[in-house]
Amino acid sequence: MAKLATADLSCGYEKKIVLHDVTIEIPEKKITSLIGPNGSGKTTLLKALARILTPNSGKVQINGKDINRLDTKYVAQKVASLSQKTSQVAGLSVEEIVAYGRFPYQKGFSGLQKEDHELIQWAIEATGLLPLKKRTLSTLSGGQQQRVWIAMALAQDTEILILDEPISFLDPAHQLEILYLLEEINRQGKTILMTIHDLNHAAQFSDYVMGLKQGRLILQGSPQEVFTPERLLELFDIRPEVVFSEKNQKPVILSYDLVRN
Repeated sequence: MAKLATADLSCGYEKKIVLHDVTIEIPEKKITSLIGPNGSGKTTLLKALARILTPNSGKVQINGKDINRLDTKYVAQKVASLSQKTSQVAGLSVEEIVAYGRFPYQKGFSGLQKEDHELIQWAIEATGLLPLKKRTLSTLSGGQQQRVWIAMALAQDTEILILDEPISFLDPAHQLEILYLLEEINRQGKTILMTIHDLNHAAQFSDYVMGLKQGRLILQGSPQEVFTPERLLELFDIRPEVVFSEKNQKPVILSYDLVRN
């Protein structure tokens, strides 16, 4: 199983450092949510973990090895990131887009092999896209499009999935559809790391939570450990009313007030 971690990671854009000395280890075969205020460095951290962004200092490591010193195809066979989305593929079919997930395994001009086709078909079926596989991306709803990107990541057949706001701009029903899908993927042994704004979704669908503020990791732990009035005040400057769900004993935020110094 691939272990993804950082050691004293600092990175940013041009001369501006966004992340400062972040040391984390992503729990294996768990769903981890990354939370924090806007501009706290969540997306920057995901980009560094996916080797899209090069650290200014410190390291991102897979199984103890510096990710930026490893072969690109090897990394792509270990970590899939949904930040690959682009409007340039809007005219392609669902099946064609999902097939891109097999690119890290191609050798020269050999094309797709039997195993590739089997994984593409599995990813399409697992995400409920079989009736839509010949449709073009531009004809699909927002929730359906999000499932296409997840299917592409599944076809990549990595042990780790990194998702930046996988449920943004979706209505409540489609948000739950995607989150239930991620739970099912996780049950198959995949490690999932995602950023998420909705705190109740983060609490209910995560095994582990990390909180960033001003580019620094200031808290981490189980939802029960993180979603307390004291810790959410520290992270978001809010004073929440927190109860626990009878269904799973996870925290639920009923309401909150803004607190400013």
